[in-house]
Amino acid sequence: MIVRKILEEEYIRTQEIFGIAFELPMEREFLSEEKLRQIKESPATREEVYYKERWAAFDENGQMMGFLIGFPARVHFDGGEAVCTCIGGVSSLPQYRGHGIIAECFRKHLEDSYEAGHVFSYLYPFSTVFYRQFGYELCSETVEWEFDIRTVPYFEEVKGTAFLNEHGSQKGAVEQVYEAYTRECNLAFVREECDWNQVIRDNPATEHSYTYVWKNERGIPKGVIGYHKEYSQEYPGGLMQVEAFYFADEEGLKGLLNHIRTYRGHYQSVKMSLPRHVALQRVLPEVSGCAFHRRLYFNGMGRVIHAKNALRLARYRGDGIVVIRLTDRFLEENNRVFKVTFENGHCISVEDDIHADIELDIGTFSRWLLGCLDEEEIKDENLRKVFYPKKNYICNGF
Repeated sequence: MIVRKILEEEYIRTQEIFGIAFELPMEREFLSEEKLRQIKESPATREEVYYKERWAAFDENGQMMGFLIGFPARVHFDGGEAVCTCIGGVSSLPQYRGHGIIAECFRKHLEDSYEAGHVFSYLYPFSTVFYRQFGYELCSETVEWEFDIRTVPYFEEVKGTAFLNEHGSQKGAVEQVYEAYTRECNLAFVREECDWNQVIRDNPATEHSYTYVWKNERGIPKGVIGYHKEYSQEYPGGLMQVEAFYFADEEGLKGLLNHIRTYRGHYQSVKMSLPRHVALQRVLPEVSGCAFHRRLYFNGMGRVIHAKNALRLARYRGDGIVVIRLTDRFLEENNRVFKVTFENGHCISVEDDIHADIELDIGTFSRWLLGCLDEEEIKDENLRKVFYPKKNYICNGF
């Protein structure tokens, strides 16, 4: 078995394998040389910008057996930034399954990413058990809110106006609010131009999707909502399916709710996904009965790629020294004892040591360092200076 990054001329074959593996009919235009030319000249998404960031496995005859996508993105982490690889398209032809093809693709991708200094990797799993074997662990939770639009109150103290984005008219304002909303959320994308194409709708009259920016009386952008309308047997009066909901502060949140309230004659319900730490019930007065629903669900799996870099970038509580023995089946460089010294919440040094305070597998280490744990999960006061609950939010699909 040979595992390597694909060549340009092998891109179409990866698309074919994806379609065969998941038994999805692929439209001919997505398998054409013309489509590849378009991707090269005018990439519309981050995945298209990095269209050759695909690790594939080949048999002794040079036939591609399977592949995975793993392109980089800058993300927020503990008040700073780090590079995270975004995993997708994990596929193998049925006749080659069970031969460790995907495992080797992951190994090569992770080794290459480690050498590049990338800190994290993230994916949306079809199976948590399957991806745990590669060191990934559940790392983010999202709350899906649904409520009767008639229960939305009017906040008289909040004054402002919602502006519809058409032909990019509000693009800068949308970006400003998003950055304020996600700055303290681990793993949220530091979005670039290629990340916005699937988020901001420029032609609402034809796209059936609407993006509004709410600005206060001083003209400061404070909130963003993107949504489309759905009808079904369950929602004969119409569902406002929210695709984007960002706010810079409580004024922005209330301003958005005031805007939503104006649709109460046109919609039955509102549905949106928000970070776990957002307590929407503080501002919604009616949260009982069939008019209100809230569902917590897992939103993907992550892992640390470069443990030393992650520890250097992490934010700590106060001063201290913690010694951690790490085990990682896929990255030998992470199999060591790290002595971390920190002062005033910042890392001073990460050195090798022999005797550890605690031993962790890479999955648990990743989850804890990203802050996806309960306050009482760790009892040791010294370890709680390193591993503690943090805000996490991923609102980019890949």
